[in-house]
Amino acid sequence: MKLRNALRELEALIEEDDPALQEALLHALRHPIRGVRIFAALNLAELFQDIRAVGVLAEALESGSRNNQRAVAGALWEIGDANPKGLVKMLVDAPPVQRDAAANALYWVGWIPDDPSHAVAFYILSGQWRACIAMGSEALPGLFNALDDWDGNVRRGAAWALGEIGDAGAVPYLVDMLADTGGGLFGVGDRVCDVAAEALAKINTPEARDALDHGQNSA
Repeated sequence: MKLRNALRELEALIEEDDPALQEALLHALRHPIRGVRIFAALNLAELFQDIRAVGVLAEALESGSRNNQRAVAGALWEIGDANPKGLVKMLVDAPPVQRDAAANALYWVGWIPDDPSHAVAFYILSGQWRACIAMGSEALPGLFNALDDWDGNVRRGAAWALGEIGDAGAVPYLVDMLADTGGGLFGVGDRVCDVAAEALAKINTPEARDALDHGQNSA
């Protein structure tokens, strides 16, 4: 009953195109009933392309309900087309589970930002490392930033991609990663420093070789 009443109130505001509709939908994002929150988020995305709906849209993906997945993915796409920079920033700042859910949904529907800097940030968030490599030098700034990510999987992927791109400008950044003994999430997988060493070996400039020789001699 509470769910129906709350939805009817919002539906009435939508039908009337009430001037207070956007604020009412924003308020409903904090409703204790999940169905109300999701309804509000979907309409915020469709009617206003409001980036503040992203958190609840990601929550809808986490819920395990397949009924809303396609609608949620489409809503995320609409927000992304309207405000790609804001969406990428929102994904970066979101809690890990929400970030992964939203990035995976956007990947699923094939969303790609037009701007290269936004595109590489999205590729990094969704683990599309080969897409970063295909961008070549345009991906370098984003990959350098990714080396500071909290997630060892991201740092490791960025180091690997830099080695595949093979740009000498990545060498100082990779040298710094030789001290990163973290692995993937929860320490699973190769250490970041090992992947960075492999990347330096592929780039193979004098500076890269010196760093590797120094590391081997110090071991």
